[in-house]
Amino acid sequence: MIKRTLLLANVVALNAQAAPVPNCRDPMSNAEMKMCAEQDWKKAEAELDAAYGKALAEARETYRSTRNMPGQQNMPDSEAMLRDAQRAWVTFRNANCKYQYQIYWGGSHAGLAYLRCMADTTKARLKELRQLPGGDEFEP
Repeated sequence: MIKRTLLLANVVALNAQAAPVPNCRDPMSNAEMKMCAEQDWKKAEAELDAAYGKALAEARETYRSTRNMPGQQNMPDSEAMLRDAQRAWVTFRNANCKYQYQIYWGGSHAGLAYLRCMADTTKARLKELRQLPGGDEFEP
């Protein structure tokens, strides 16, 4: 069992070292375009997570500091509303990008269409979140 685990670990390590590094400035193959699109999506996803965290913290603080003011006792929970909106957005993004994949079903462009959709849709949501209170682009 230990020998099998060590062998598997060595194979994984060798594959990781042999992974090609794509030229994302001028990708030449479908595989390279997919790798670049996936990198683009993962970067946007990390930025989205940070922006969502900021927006959520701001919504939480605004709700906590405002709900006890006169006339604001029935104020909806803005943190819960943002959380619901984000969950709905994730559901929409995933379904929409699966459809983008479906359009090219069986073709070499299907995976790229999916990854580009995930990256582009994530970037659009990132822009929205950055424009909310607490975001880098918020202008009251």
